[in-house]
Amino acid sequence: MLARVIQALRPAPRDTLDRLGVYEGQPQDVLFPAPRRVPRLERSTRWRLPGMRSEDLSFPSLHVPLEPAFRRYYRARRRRNQIVRARRIRPDTSERRPRLLYIHGYMQPETVIEEFALLATMAQALQMEVVQLQPPYHGSRKPRTSRFDGDLYWTADLVRSIESLRQTILDARTLLAVMQKESPQPVGIAGLSLGGAVAAALTCLEPGFAFSAPFIAHMDLGALVADAPVLGAMREDLGRFGWSPRDFGSFTERMGWNELEPMIPTKRICLFAAKDDHFFRAPLVRRMWRRWHEPEIHWYPSSHMGFLVHLPDAVARLRTFVDRLSFEGLDVAPTTRRRSRPGRKKSA
Repeated sequence: MLARVIQALRPAPRDTLDRLGVYEGQPQDVLFPAPRRVPRLERSTRWRLPGMRSEDLSFPSLHVPLEPAFRRYYRARRRRNQIVRARRIRPDTSERRPRLLYIHGYMQPETVIEEFALLATMAQALQMEVVQLQPPYHGSRKPRTSRFDGDLYWTADLVRSIESLRQTILDARTLLAVMQKESPQPVGIAGLSLGGAVAAALTCLEPGFAFSAPFIAHMDLGALVADAPVLGAMREDLGRFGWSPRDFGSFTERMGWNELEPMIPTKRICLFAAKDDHFFRAPLVRRMWRRWHEPEIHWYPSSHMGFLVHLPDAVARLRTFVDRLSFEGLDVAPTTRRRSRPGRKKSA
């Protein structure tokens, strides 16, 4: 009901269905390229507390839109979305520990309460440096005309939506390269909800991550558009444009999205899922789990939003999982533009 109230105030999306052909039949390194370089990082201190400190990180996004009209629009003037921003929480005891790149959920407002109740608590529980990536159209990357965080990220304007996804994936891979340039400590990837779906995609696109932990998510974008209550307005707008969720699912199939397979070994993947999730349905999570050669998975008796009650337990299980891993001799250098083929996976 809350989502419907927010969606009633949404701006009218453009019908860009006739421009989607540019994304079909492209090789993966064109659709989802590796960063061309490591941009200059700017950092500033947010706050310091006994045993912990917080920093703001920023650098230019390397994203180049693939669709020509949107590329011209994107380059027309300097936009907030062209600067990648992240928030780093660093416990003083985390210097010899792995690090975590974390991507939050769709339309998450990134409040001060969230910073302390979620990020700082997560960093303390894991005893890891946690770097939260700010996705396009969220937080300070939100255009001035945007009413809510992320309301332009995933809409029936499918060119902008696909470019948002492409930019998130490239920004995360660039942030990984930035983190690896700073320190040789291994970096894992995690995300919640839509951030979990992006983390799952990065598991299949970026071998430089030392471990992966998608929370309450799968990679079936067509099913997400069909199922998620929060995307009801998107379904209505697509219907007016002449597309159903099934049409969108067929489009993602033609993009090659469903062909992505993990580039991180199975033993370094840990999934967290909710049995009664109506956003990312359990049967589809199980399908991804089987396709990924059955990595470690933890199920919770909850809905999608109800999973938040179980998040402290999930974070504790994630720490146990990571502490069991050995990072000695692990090649965690970020990938180059050339995509290597994943090796044969062994079930954990």
